[in-house]
Amino acid sequence: MNFINLTLRQAVSYSRTQTFFNWNSGIVFLLVLLINSSLGYELHAIDAVGAFCFFCLLERISRQAFKYILIVSSLVAACYFPFSRTYGAPNFNSVLSLYSSNPGEAGEILSVFPLWYYLVSLGILVVATLVLKRPTQVFPRWSGHHSSLLAVFLTITLVTPLNVFYTHGTFSLLNISYPVFHFVKDLTLINMTVNTEHQRMQDLANLQDNWHVVAVKPAHQVYVVVIGESVRRDALGAFGGQWNNTPFMSHAKGVLFKNYLSAASSTQQSLGLTLTLVGKDRQPQYQNNIVTLAKRAGFRTYWFSNQGQLGRYDTAIASIAKRADNVHFLKNGNFFSQDTQDTDLLKFTSDALNDNAETAPKLIVYHMIGSHPKACERTRNQYATFVDNKEISCYLHSITQTDSFLASLHQQLQNSGQSFSMVYFSDHGLSFKERGSPSEYLSHNDQFQQNYQVPMFITSSGDNHRREIKAERSANDFMSFFAEWSGIRSQEVTPGYRFISEQPAPPAFVTNFTLDRVDYDILPQDPFVSGK
Repeated sequence: MNFINLTLRQAVSYSRTQTFFNWNSGIVFLLVLLINSSLGYELHAIDAVGAFCFFCLLERISRQAFKYILIVSSLVAACYFPFSRTYGAPNFNSVLSLYSSNPGEAGEILSVFPLWYYLVSLGILVVATLVLKRPTQVFPRWSGHHSSLLAVFLTITLVTPLNVFYTHGTFSLLNISYPVFHFVKDLTLINMTVNTEHQRMQDLANLQDNWHVVAVKPAHQVYVVVIGESVRRDALGAFGGQWNNTPFMSHAKGVLFKNYLSAASSTQQSLGLTLTLVGKDRQPQYQNNIVTLAKRAGFRTYWFSNQGQLGRYDTAIASIAKRADNVHFLKNGNFFSQDTQDTDLLKFTSDALNDNAETAPKLIVYHMIGSHPKACERTRNQYATFVDNKEISCYLHSITQTDSFLASLHQQLQNSGQSFSMVYFSDHGLSFKERGSPSEYLSHNDQFQQNYQVPMFITSSGDNHRREIKAERSANDFMSFFAEWSGIRSQEVTPGYRFISEQPAPPAFVTNFTLDRVDYDILPQDPFVSGK
């Protein structure tokens, strides 16, 4: 550290009068701080000094290279800052979401962010412009100042790799701690992982399933799975939320699971782990899913979706949906290509119920858009009760819309005269951002228990009482639930306990954005507490 201080003091003069810390250098240092603070990583002061020395040295060596790297870095930082505030540094989930999105979805996500996020992004571009507009200084081709800047930069660059070498015995320049370097490295490695996972999904999606069904004893003629979107359990009145926003689920006969947990905290990861058989390698076997299992058992299968079928990549969930005998996507290709409502899915129910009604049991899956941010787009800016701000109020009302959807679907099933069972659950929850401020909103996250606490509810024809199951249940065991619920037994699904019971289950784990399995119980809380 003494060496760094010495060389830095030697480097802090553009002239003999030591005018290094003047306006010109100060504005460069400010820009370096803004860039490195906008990428979602923790920024240490020593890294800021090292990056500053790098830019100063680069400007002395090649003004053109300095301008090019500065422009690219500033643009990336300005564009990424709102996402870093919401999602943190790049991870598998954010890159996968980018590939699975389209301009319409991106526009809605961008509209959720507070205005001040964009003001900071604009500020980064303004500071970058000021740096580029500075008077160009002429430096010698090489001098002691160059050597000092280089020495400080290299010393700081090697601090973390050497520390890792000292503690773990391995040396790698990939351990360099500069946020800009981290950003480029992580995007490169994550992109490779996403491409590999997509190829694996495509390969499996084209394979024939290999279920071995040993018994089929359905208790009902029709089985309905309703997949909700972005619903955290503590926002529902029926599950203990402080708002009376679920009149149907709060009074309907059936089974409420008070401690059901999603497998992951984003749609593709969560439903991939929920709806498929997961191998010993902990990877979803997309060809072996609830649709193909039901078909093997002789069920007629239907999938009706208000989510998009295609982004840049065909999504994992769409690949599962396409296995059904009858498939309808309300949005033709894109996630938000048309202004469709979840209630539009109900128009498919009658045909499904009347299709081969006397010949085979049925599995009907509805995939809702539910409470996906931006919530006010889901409710068309309508809400029943003002809570905190408009977006939070819309979110609570979007849950009422989902409850109303379930009530209408339940009525359709009752009117059909066929015996049925309907299960509803959500894929994941959300977290509060900018909590307590006027710009408070809800977004995807993986750091809190509430990101995995979701509702699960079953109601069936013939139910005459309400029952609450308080035992912890995990979506990682959903295939076991599906086998128990539908009466389909196979060699591949071996339940370790009765899902619809109070029988204890193994400790739950969840999968975070970086695909790490995390002990759910160690996660902190992010409760839904209204400030007004």
